[in-house]
Amino acid sequence: MPHQSLRPRVPRSRRLIACAFACAMVLPAASWAVDWGKTAVAEVSLFYPGQMSWEKVLTASSHKGATKFRAGETCHDCHRDEEAEMGASQAQLTGFAGRNAVTVQLRAAVQGDSLHLQMSGPAVDGKAPSVAIMLGNEALKSTAQAGCWAACHDDAPGMASDSGQKLGKYLPRSRSRNTATGGGDSVRPQAELDVALTAGEFLDVLEIEASGTGERGHVLDKLHMGELVGAASMRIENGRWVAEIQRPLQAAGSGQIALEAGKVYHLGIALHDPGSEGREHLVSLARSLSIGSGSADIVAASQ
Repeated sequence: MPHQSLRPRVPRSRRLIACAFACAMVLPAASWAVDWGKTAVAEVSLFYPGQMSWEKVLTASSHKGATKFRAGETCHDCHRDEEAEMGASQAQLTGFAGRNAVTVQLRAAVQGDSLHLQMSGPAVDGKAPSVAIMLGNEALKSTAQAGCWAACHDDAPGMASDSGQKLGKYLPRSRSRNTATGGGDSVRPQAELDVALTAGEFLDVLEIEASGTGERGHVLDKLHMGELVGAASMRIENGRWVAEIQRPLQAAGSGQIALEAGKVYHLGIALHDPGSEGREHLVSLARSLSIGSGSADIVAASQ
């Protein structure tokens, strides 16, 4: 998630309304219908990405694997099991003093017409983080290669080419001019963005705040967040945080990916520890997710 917060600033009145809604949607562990004991556990390593942007990943002078990446290799192909080392290296480069790597557990299941996801990891000082998942399908090749890195650019706030534009997250598909410093404000006309949305060339975002509030949105020209149709919860249990989120398999509108049985999708995870913000977060390399059955890093089996 790439290296700025997913959380948009909203008016206090709206936050209070959202909080009230979330309280109704936060479920205690016993009320989740999924039997997590019957699901497989995927260990996913997260690390601090520093100022390593999508553009730097493509540039040989800043990324020795750039040529392989341009040829179709994925970040996970080359850097599996190197996440802790990369996080420590980036933290040293930028002077980041927070936790620079962690391993979380991810489980997935399909029940009825919904996808259920559970993530857990060690709590910091007994507090929960906020967690986000970005989902992409085969239409968006950059997600399959790099997960949410496709949305992190060199001209984003706090990055090397930040010029105060406050661009936030976006995909190269949404820009007419992509350079070594990012796509800037060269946003394509809305008609072209609509074509990309129809084709599935966007990231579907799920977020769980430390409070248990759930939100859903998408990234194309920028981050668009709104209400979660489903349920979310966050709790501390035996020194670990446990986040759960439910979303319909079907898409209810533009900017949502419909999940079909037997198909494979790609995801990235981002985590903001308590007190951290912006690009001070931990991210995963891309992982694959299959629905119902199939071959992938995470299989959401039916219950």
